[in-house]
Amino acid sequence: MRKITIEMVPDQRLGEIMRPLMEHMEEMEMVELLRLDLQQGLKIVVLKIRLAPGSTVEDIKSTDLFDIKIVEVMEQKGNEVTCLMKVRMPEGFDDIRKDADLDLTWTHPMKISRDKIVYSFIGEDEPIRKALELLKEFGLNAKISIHNTSFTDGDHLSLLTEKQRSILVTAKKMGYYRYPREAGAEDVAKALGLSTSTVTEHLRKAEVRLIDGILAGY
Repeated sequence: MRKITIEMVPDQRLGEIMRPLMEHMEEMEMVELLRLDLQQGLKIVVLKIRLAPGSTVEDIKSTDLFDIKIVEVMEQKGNEVTCLMKVRMPEGFDDIRKDADLDLTWTHPMKISRDKIVYSFIGEDEPIRKALELLKEFGLNAKISIHNTSFTDGDHLSLLTEKQRSILVTAKKMGYYRYPREAGAEDVAKALGLSTSTVTEHLRKAEVRLIDGILAGY
């Protein structure tokens, strides 16, 4: 099992496609992928967005290619917004990945800005080989990093950032994961001197990273 991270600088054609989408955003980063339906071209995702100067979250609208709906604004601090978004892609947009039958699991980091696109996947050697062949076939200029992702029982926490690890361990000790629950996110937040939204976001990120690492390839 390996993790592949692909960094691309958009060429002129891709830049033209992305320009309307990124008009009011400097960067968007995937926090959590909730649903991916390649047949219907549908993604439901939690995104962290850095708004362009002078733009608001209400300015982010559908383009000619991407049908976008912001379902909920979960948190906003200055020009950084965390939101639940539903994106419907045009027919044929993801046919390459669908038709190639690439059994790859999306993971972090996954970011899109005006001058760089970063995608990360976890998968077996054969799907990764197919992905690299597709990059060459379509002439995409990309920087590619490949890392082993086999973890022993004791080092799953190495997947997490220091802050995620601290919040997760504190939550576990306080009984957040017991049934019935002995502490809520607000209790963990109070113990750590953080906001409830910050604790909730970091717990969600930590849980996703751990599950991706443990169940990669399934």
